[in-house]
Amino acid sequence: MIEKNSYLPAPAMLSLVKMSEPEVAEMIERHIDFVDENGRSVHLSPKFVSHYMKRDDGELPTVVAIAQLPIVLIDGSILAKPRGLDRDRGIVFRIPEELIRLLPKREDCTPDAVYSAFRFLLDDWLCDVSADFTGKCILIAAALTIIERNLLPDRPVFFVTAGRRGGGKTTSLHMLIMAVLGIRAAAAAWSPNEEERRKAILAYFMEALPYLIWDNIPRGAQISCPHIERSCTSAFYADRKLGVSEMVATAASTIHLFTGNNIAPKGDLASRSLKVQLEVDRADPENRTFRHPDPIGWTEAHRGQILAALYTILLGNPELRSPSQHPKTRFKVWWRIIGSAVEHASAQCAGETLDFQKLFLAQEEDDEESASLIDALNALAGQWAGTPVKAADVTAFVNGSSNDLTPDPERQRRQVLREFLAPNAAPGHVVTGKSVGKQLMKHVGEPVSNHCRTLILKVGDDAHAKVKTFWVEARDT
Repeated sequence: MIEKNSYLPAPAMLSLVKMSEPEVAEMIERHIDFVDENGRSVHLSPKFVSHYMKRDDGELPTVVAIAQLPIVLIDGSILAKPRGLDRDRGIVFRIPEELIRLLPKREDCTPDAVYSAFRFLLDDWLCDVSADFTGKCILIAAALTIIERNLLPDRPVFFVTAGRRGGGKTTSLHMLIMAVLGIRAAAAAWSPNEEERRKAILAYFMEALPYLIWDNIPRGAQISCPHIERSCTSAFYADRKLGVSEMVATAASTIHLFTGNNIAPKGDLASRSLKVQLEVDRADPENRTFRHPDPIGWTEAHRGQILAALYTILLGNPELRSPSQHPKTRFKVWWRIIGSAVEHASAQCAGETLDFQKLFLAQEEDDEESASLIDALNALAGQWAGTPVKAADVTAFVNGSSNDLTPDPERQRRQVLREFLAPNAAPGHVVTGKSVGKQLMKHVGEPVSNHCRTLILKVGDDAHAKVKTFWVEARDT
C-alpha cells in the first residue's frame, strides 16, 4: 500500500464530440499542405472533406471511449498508455503520469496485500457508509466496474437505496465517483416518459460518459426500462438521432447507478441489478456520528490510496491467472475480472462466502413480478396437482365464488390467480377465457426459483378438444 497522504488531482473531464467539416479540414491541413497550380496554399474542397468524414474502408480508426484510468485485461495484464489510441479497442487514453506511478505491480498483489487493501476499503474508506458487508462489497464492485467499463461487453446496473432521506445514498455515490474519477457525482433526472429516457440515454452514450446516476425517483418506485435493459447487455447501443433521420451506434459502456428511497428494479432489470440497502435507525440519520466528518473530502485526500487498493484487488485475483472454467452470472467477462476479484478479496478478508450469482438470483426473487408469478404457479400446482388444465377451467375457477364452506387454501388460490390473471379487474368482473389464455401464454417457459425448487409453466395441446393445456413443472434445485 502507498502512503496515506495520497491526494491525486482529478484529471480533466473529457467527452467525445463529433467534429464539424471546418474542424476536420483544419486538422487535415495541419499535416498536409494543399496547393493550387501556382503553388499557393489553399483550403480543402468541402466535397473532399465530406467524403473523407464518411470513409468506410477501415483506414480511419473508430473511437468509442475515453480511458483516464488503467484497464486490467482479462489475462491480468495492464493496459495503461499516458496518451494515445488503442486502435483494436477504439479507446483514447489520457492517463495522468502520477496515477500510473501509483499502480501496484502484479507480483506484489499477494493474498496478504489483497487482504490489507480490502480491509482498508471496508474499514477506512467505507467506514461511514451504513451498509452491511455485502452492501459494501457491491459498492467496491461498482467502483471496479466504472474502472473496467470500456472492456466489458455487458455490465450490471447498481441501486443504492434507503428507507429514509438523509441515509447517505448521495454521499455514498459522491464517495464512489470521487474515488474513481476525482470529481463529485452529477445526477440525471429520471423521467417517467419512456421516450424522453430513450433520447437522453443516446445523448449520454454519445458523449462517452463513464457513469449515469438516475435521481429524482419517486419513493417506492419499481424501475423497469427496456432501453437500459438493452444497453447493459450489449457492447453497443443503436438508435435514431434526435431531429434527423439518421441511425447512430455508440458504445454502451456507461454504468447506470440508481438512487432513491425504497426503490427497486423490476422485470428484466431485476436480473441485471445489484442493490445496496443502507440501514437507517434514527429519524435524523444525517446527524449520526461519523468517523470522517467529511467522507467525501477524506476520499478526495486519499484518492491515490483508494485506487491503489482497488487495483490490488483486481491484480491479485487468481481467476485471471488460469483459464476460465465456469464463469458465473450472466455477465461472464464482468464476473471473471470484477466479480471473482471481489469474491476472492472478501474470502481473504472476512472468510465469508460472497457469491454474486446468488445475489443476482436473490434480487430477481425479490422482484414483484417474479414473486407474483411464483404465487400464481404455486396456486395452479396446488389446485390441479400438476395435471394439465385448460384455460377455460382456470377461467371458471377464478370467476367462481367462495362461501363459508370453501376451504381456506382454495379461497386463497382463487384470489391469487384472479389478481395475477386479471390485476386490473374490478370486484365481480367476469374474467374471459381469452384473456386468461393470453396471460398464461406470456409466462410459458419462464422458470422462477421458489426456495429449493424451480417452477416452470408448460403448455401442450389437447388432441381431443383441440385447445391448449397448461401445467406447472417443479424441479428440485
